[in-house]
This record gives sequence, C-alpha cells and structure tokens, in this order.
Amino acid sequence: MVYRICIFLLNLFFPLTCGVCGKEDYYSRHTALCGPCIRKAGPKRRGPRCRVCSNLLPESGLCSFCDSRNVFFDRALSIHDRSDILSLALNRLKTRQEYSLSFFLGLGSKKVLRSIRSEPWEAYCLLPSHQKRGWLGSKNRPFRPTERLSDIVSNTLKIPEIRPLHKKSKDKQAGKSYAERFFHAHEAWEIREEWKGVCPKRILLLDDVFTTGASVNEASRILKRNGAEKVYVLTYLRTLD
Repeated sequence: MVYRICIFLLNLFFPLTCGVCGKEDYYSRHTALCGPCIRKAGPKRRGPRCRVCSNLLPESGLCSFCDSRNVFFDRALSIHDRSDILSLALNRLKTRQEYSLSFFLGLGSKKVLRSIRSEPWEAYCLLPSHQKRGWLGSKNRPFRPTERLSDIVSNTLKIPEIRPLHKKSKDKQAGKSYAERFFHAHEAWEIREEWKGVCPKRILLLDDVFTTGASVNEASRILKRNGAEKVYVLTYLRTLD
C-alpha cells in the first residue's frame, strides 16, 4: 500500500516522460516509452527461427549465422528484435544512463526466462564492458546497462551472479566493421585468474544487444574453456539478418 502511494505521488509531481521523444502518457509513466513509440518499436517478427541463435530462417532452413562460423554458445535468446526506436532507447540507456528505459527493454524477460527455467542453471554473468563513468557519477560502482536484466534473472531463476570475465581492451565494438568486431572480440576479454578452470557448468550470459554475435560467442568460448559445459545468452535486443 505504501509503495503504491509513493508511486502515485512520484507520478503526480515527477511524471515519467518518454525516454525517446519526451512525451508523457499512461505508457510512459509505466514503461518509460510512450504509446506511439511503443507502436513504432513493433512486436517481434514472425517466422521460423534458428534453435541456436534465434535468427530468422530462410526457406532453405539453413541459418546464415550458425552455418558460417564456430558457435560456442548453446542458445541465444532475446527479448526484442532490434528496431530504430529500440536502438535509440538502448543507446540513451548506455550513453546517458537513463535507467528508466531499461523498464521497457526488460518487458517480456520473465516470459523468456520461464521458457528455460527447467535447465539446472548454476549462475549467470554479465558481459563486462570498459566503463569510464560510474553509476550516477560514482567511482565505486560502474554503470551497467543490463543491471535491470540482472535483477530479473536473479529474482526469477534464483541463481547467483558471478564475474569470471575481465574486459582487457578499452576499445568498443560499436563503430567497427563486421569483420573488425570478430578480430577485436578475440582479444577483448579474458578469464579472471580465480576462475581459471573452475567456472560453473551451466551459465546464463547477459548482454545488451546481439549484433554480430562476436562478443557473446567469444565470451562463451572462454567460459567453456574454463569449465562451463552449457552457456545460454540473453540480450535485450537482437539484430536480425
């Protein structure tokens, strides 16, 4: 009851506007995106999908992603298909630390998690990134775009977070060509000393977006080299071919 009163008062005096266009309506107050922007974001595209990477399959049934490289994760799932509106929302979450946008990006995550709940998960981890700024300017706690997704996974699957990966490169994947992303990913992460050879057998790996898949694929390779037997990937967004 107290919580509802607090939310009511916050909405009354500090209404939450759309994180993309700035408008205020019922939807923006509850999800951080207004109704028109939600409609522009659109639903996930229909059609048969690859059981491993969730890419849309052509009529041939051959996945262009999985058929063109060694895939180290066992399955990649996403909450939304990437669109211009959702790309902008994610960019503002990451660059402006507009945490409220993670409420919309996280919608649907519980449904995805329930579909894999039967797996005996032991832990989850976030793909680390090099962050110069901290949470709300803090030097002690780095801002993590997947913080809300992390909370949902923790509460839904009841598994601990581990941090076995270290980002050794200060370069970002964004802005690199398709080929450059794969070369950079191979040198970007490493296993922390205390996790060498002792990673849990079943790990859920979280990241913000699956673009080329280079980052999560390399992270999965490292985790499996150090004890993991099964790695699933979960992201807010998925770029489709």
